[in-house]
Amino acid sequence: MKRIVLTLALALSLSVVSAQNDLSINMTSPSAGSTLGPGLSFDFDVTITNLGTQAVTTNDTVWYYPLLNGNLLVTTQNGQQVPIAFTITGATMNTNDTESRSIGFGGLNISNGTAMNVDFCGGTFALGPNWSNVTESDTTNNTSCESVAYDPNGGSVGLAENVLFTQGSVPVLDGSYSDGKTYYTNIYNLKGSESVTVSFVDLTGRTVHYQRYNASGSDLRTEISLSDMPKGILLAVVEVDGKQVNAKKIIVE
Repeated sequence: MKRIVLTLALALSLSVVSAQNDLSINMTSPSAGSTLGPGLSFDFDVTITNLGTQAVTTNDTVWYYPLLNGNLLVTTQNGQQVPIAFTITGATMNTNDTESRSIGFGGLNISNGTAMNVDFCGGTFALGPNWSNVTESDTTNNTSCESVAYDPNGGSVGLAENVLFTQGSVPVLDGSYSDGKTYYTNIYNLKGSESVTVSFVDLTGRTVHYQRYNASGSDLRTEISLSDMPKGILLAVVEVDGKQVNAKKIIVE
């Protein structure tokens, strides 16, 4: 009898294997050898695949973004330059599931750039309950790069709203999530002196709760109880120094 119990215990222990986090990205545009410039429109096309055993759930946020020679890019919106990064929220990605995205841009402008070859890449990572502060099992597939030609005289500059610019700063990222009872605030890449606010807005546009924090480090992590908020759907809005970083739908149970 003891042998059977030991065998069963061993089988159970082998079946409980730690899940592996592993997202990969494949950039199909811009393609190798293509030419980019201030007036040459192009598409940023990527496919993100979950190659690990740890699922991406609806509480997780998948980030993807373009890179130029390892630097993040910015664009101009409402007269201000903002970092370029995109998110996939509310999606479930099990093993081998994929998400494809295509973003169109009016051109690429490298400040004081001359004709040269540059590495244009797509990068990705995930934030959330099972992804934050986790090192993926394979970090080499978190970027996908191609060598492209930069032509500073490629064409006339298009709409400024759609032109990418080189920028070395890292954008503020919001990896907050909710389990229906608590809102877990996870804000990354802060400068350490910003004012961070989290507002909860109902479907009528009424703010039902408002929380303000003074950041003292690069990350802000805290918990907000949802017990006193109305049940149902709310919009959680995160702002840093008065500028909206993210807004996501949550369900209060």
